Amino acid sequence: MSTASQRDRAVHPPTSPQSASTAPAPSRLKFSQWVLHSVPTALVIAALVGIGVWGRATDWTIPKFSSLMGGAPAAEDAWCEDHNVPESICIECNKSLVAPEPDYGWCKEHGVANCPYEHPDVAQLKGVPAITADELDSAQRALALRPREENNSHCTLHTHRIQFASLSAVAKAGVDIAVVERRPILEAVVANGEVTYDETRMAHLSSRVGGSVYRVQKEVGDQVKRGDVLAVIDAGAIGVAKSAFVRAISEMRLKQTEDARLRPLAKIGAVSDRELREAVAAYEEARINLQAAQQMLINLGFQIRAEDYADVDTDEIAERLRFLDLPSELTAGLDPKSTTSNLIPLRSSLDGVIVDRHVVEGEVVEPTTMLFAVADINRLWLKLDVRQEDAQYLSLGQTVLFRGSCDECEVRGTINWISTAADDVTRTLRVRADLPNPNRQLRANTFGTGRIVLREEPQAIIVPTEAVHWDGTCHVVFVRDKDFLQKDSPKFFHVRSVRPGVADGATTEIIAGLLPGEVIASRNSMVLEAQLLKSNLGAGCACCSGGPKEKKE
Repeated sequence: MSTASQRDRAVHPPTSPQSASTAPAPSRLKFSQWVLHSVPTALVIAALVGIGVWGRATDWTIPKFSSLMGGAPAAEDAWCEDHNVPESICIECNKSLVAPEPDYGWCKEHGVANCPYEHPDVAQLKGVPAITADELDSAQRALALRPREENNSHCTLHTHRIQFASLSAVAKAGVDIAVVERRPILEAVVANGEVTYDETRMAHLSSRVGGSVYRVQKEVGDQVKRGDVLAVIDAGAIGVAKSAFVRAISEMRLKQTEDARLRPLAKIGAVSDRELREAVAAYEEARINLQAAQQMLINLGFQIRAEDYADVDTDEIAERLRFLDLPSELTAGLDPKSTTSNLIPLRSSLDGVIVDRHVVEGEVVEPTTMLFAVADINRLWLKLDVRQEDAQYLSLGQTVLFRGSCDECEVRGTINWISTAADDVTRTLRVRADLPNPNRQLRANTFGTGRIVLREEPQAIIVPTEAVHWDGTCHVVFVRDKDFLQKDSPKFFHVRSVRPGVADGATTEIIAGLLPGEVIASRNSMVLEAQLLKSNLGAGCACCSGGPKEKKE
């Protein structure tokens, strides 16, 4: 025997006849496992078959969804599948239980069927309400302002009623109610906007002449008054102008003295008329030169009058002009003998706050260099970008409500300008409004949302937005019957055609179709909408058409 054969025998020893006979057969093992796994399934099938046999013997059926929602009717009372109530209490199938409300047809003025403004008896209130002129005017203003969503005049949804089997059925459906009430509403055109400084209340200040900055008096953020000195400029042209003024005064005095001396002599013939005329002309020229020198200083911003120096020596005049119009707090520490007379103050031209500064001491500046920006921040501008389709509703003087980064800080302003051209890029219309800012809560160059007020109604009719439904042809609201809570009264809602107005999130204005005090379905009112659409699409039950309804097996 080979070595390989010996190794194979050692690894796989031969099976004895006795051991082979005691090992279980593979087919027998698989069958037992299949039986164990099949027992639970067989028990479930047997149970279901048993339930089916018992149910058929006892005529038992699974309860319908309508029974769960409306309460199981008595065995002898059939169920109206089209209206989800027992047939014995179905007001749609049995018109004698509750007579249908009158159908007054379409109201062209308000765009609804069975208009409560024209026929207040349709309102589900304890008494017939009186419609006031203010209510009619309010509806007319809303309809005349801008196009509103319209209803189809051929819509017949208002002729339907949605009934529940009981109060508990309403509770199970999760339908909540709301009372129609009056609240102030605001209709507006909404646009994004930016707050900027009022350009008519802002000044960009520069030196009147070129020079160097001698002193800076104010910083960014400082509150200033009109006339306050912001900086002092050292400009050679100022010294020249002051010297010309002193020289003009001296020359005028000399010419005036010569004129006064020659006049008496001319009367006695001591001097010729020619000499007198020349003296008079020289005096007039000197006086004109003085006026020109004075005007030059005035043009530079100085407050000066030649008459104030009539009896002052020319040396004294030069000393007075050295610190002309400079603030005393600046000149208090200056030596008059060593300080230049070229100084000119840069003053604020309005009351406000310094919002920008581009100057330091010693810097050389030109008249074209902007040194300070002063703005009156008590009033700002709001620039809105309005869509072209909304521009037709705008006019000067309209109120604007602006809300920026602070949601609770709404500022009321007024439109003062409407652009005559649309923006080349955005194709929007620029509108500007004045915004008062007494508390300084607004900041320039910030963004926010502006609402241009088109209409404010202090007593508009308001309902929850979820109470208003649109089926593709008309808007409806489900109004609870006025006798809904009375014992043994049918529990149903009237389908009312309405004309919605301004929608503001959770609430919607009703221009026509409802009156204050009526109770409507709000939360989960889509349950009623589903039943309405089902009834409107179906052909109706046999009992509604006058014939007996066949019992369903």
